[in-house]
Amino acid sequence: MKPSVKTGLYTGLLSGLWVLSCFTIVSWFNSSLHLEIPAWRIRAYSGLFSIIILVVGIYLGIREAKHQNGSQITYGGAIKTGVIVSIITGVLVAFFSFLYCTTINPGYAAYMEKEAEKAMIAAHDSPEKIRQQLDKVKQDFSTSSQVLMALVGQIVIGTISSLIIGMFVRNKKQS
Repeated sequence: MKPSVKTGLYTGLLSGLWVLSCFTIVSWFNSSLHLEIPAWRIRAYSGLFSIIILVVGIYLGIREAKHQNGSQITYGGAIKTGVIVSIITGVLVAFFSFLYCTTINPGYAAYMEKEAEKAMIAAHDSPEKIRQQLDKVKQDFSTSSQVLMALVGQIVIGTISSLIIGMFVRNKKQS
């Protein structure tokens, strides 16, 4: 199996399992220990860690491809490997996001909407502003938005990361 495919599968599975477990576990600790961490912050930090998983996966995939090619890899080869890892990871994370929003926590969007409403009320926002923002929150946390954001986000961030990592991992031309 090509290093990019193998690494993409491992990275996607790890990141997908993170998506399935992190928000639920951290939210449970948050409510059990009365930590009062806003749900949006938990979601943001879990998303950031998912990006770290992706970047590490891309690096490992490029490094493995270089190793399998006799310690040689071009910039284009590094980018290709990283983009393949990103696409596979994006598809798997999107699948896990769909699974989370439809099966594991079908009330996720409603919960996030309720949490956003509590935060806006605490910030003394006007009822009109709250209503407008809640419409946006409802759309942002719908299953389709979560799946699309996972897919596009992983691929875009992965491609940018591949462009950067490839510059450092590629073989420099000998003079």
